[in-house]
Amino acid sequence: MQEQRPSAVSVGFGLMLAGLVIAVPAASAQGSKPRPPAKNTPRPAAVAAPAAVVAPPQISAIGLRVVGPGFGTNGTELRPFNESPGTVVVMAIQAPKGSGIVEIDDHQSKLEVFSDDKGQSLLEEGRVGPFPKIAEDGTAALVEAEVRARPSSAATALNVQGTVAISMAGGSKPSRASGVKLDANQTFKIGTTTLTVGEAKVDEDGTKITLNLPRSLLTTIREIRMFDTKNAPIEVRRTGSGYFNEKAELELSAKTKDKIAAIEFEVWQNLRVVKAPFNVTASLGIAAGGRAAGSSDGASPAETPKADPPAKKPEGPPPAIGAGEGAESVEAVVKQLQTAALAGKGGQVLSVIYPTERTAFAQGVTMAMAFMPLGAMSDEKAGAALQKELDAFFDKHQLKPPFAREPDDLFKGIDVNGYVSDALLFMKSHVKKGENPAESLPVPQGKPSDVKMDGDKATASLNGKEINFSKISGRWFIRLQ
Repeated sequence: MQEQRPSAVSVGFGLMLAGLVIAVPAASAQGSKPRPPAKNTPRPAAVAAPAAVVAPPQISAIGLRVVGPGFGTNGTELRPFNESPGTVVVMAIQAPKGSGIVEIDDHQSKLEVFSDDKGQSLLEEGRVGPFPKIAEDGTAALVEAEVRARPSSAATALNVQGTVAISMAGGSKPSRASGVKLDANQTFKIGTTTLTVGEAKVDEDGTKITLNLPRSLLTTIREIRMFDTKNAPIEVRRTGSGYFNEKAELELSAKTKDKIAAIEFEVWQNLRVVKAPFNVTASLGIAAGGRAAGSSDGASPAETPKADPPAKKPEGPPPAIGAGEGAESVEAVVKQLQTAALAGKGGQVLSVIYPTERTAFAQGVTMAMAFMPLGAMSDEKAGAALQKELDAFFDKHQLKPPFAREPDDLFKGIDVNGYVSDALLFMKSHVKKGENPAESLPVPQGKPSDVKMDGDKATASLNGKEINFSKISGRWFIRLQ
């Protein structure tokens, strides 16, 4: 039986190009808030409403394991970490606020790149590993990218790219079964699904309950509540769960010895599969810091030295620019960026972006488009239709995943000006009636303020964010890095 174990991970996220926030259109929603019902009052049926999706899931590398050959009989008697030779990078996934990770399909996930910083490909027998771990509340998950090969002797870092197939939910609603008899072989329904009490054993602390249910329900449970016959809440917690094929078990510990209770599941709604791209780097500094909290011989948090920020790569001489590129002032750069984006004129947008960062902007637009279906989680048909349109769009421009790889490689041989023009028009065409099209486009809104000049460099504030600008041959360009 495959075990599901919660794993709490907290990582922040924002798809941002130096302050240019790329927002995914969101479905309006109202989250459900757990609370006990009024005494002797049946709980009214709740209508599921998807929570607003404002960003795609974040994927980051948080663990690294490299295992060499074993020793003893057949090289398997003594093995480091008791694992087979190979390399594993553990990645954390955090769901956008208001959404939940329901399931991860390793078969539909794909590992595209696994290489070290010496240029050696390690993709031999590479895969997104089975048995991903999902936090009990659906906010986060762990997946492993694993290969049989090992890094070069002088390697210091690994780059891993691909996509992970995530079933995500856009909200939840409660479903209650009243008058459940806590005896073996008793059945009850949550919605239209039948569950069976496999075991209900009373001990000193309460009742240990085992429920038999379909895997499809187990994987969509966000929270479990219990109430006594007077609607008073009963303390209950999940102690274990697992499944084999489509049959599943759920183990609960309830602080009650009553034989009749109400059981309520908060069930994820508006499920949708998202193929989220990832491009992560893993090295020995992957979790830099002092000892783990609670270590008796480690330094206190106040004494733990902070890791030095990575050295900034020298920029080199300014790139050459063409006739008509750039603008005469910081304010003119922002105005052209906004006007051209709204008109779908990609060439004019890119002409005021620093020359070496134009493919990075195109990549940011691509990532925003790839996650547009998240905004349609409440409408499965609309989401599927949008995904079909996006697939056709990327095929038309011969843009191949993974989209998270190096921007210059992603757009090699592609007309970036034409691509950005079509992409901006595509995004604009999917703005809902009554909404401001400018707010759906990946360019900053408003007018620059607090402009500060320092030779060929400048900064300005846009919507409270500091944006950098550079001047080449007397013309100004916005910076993304």
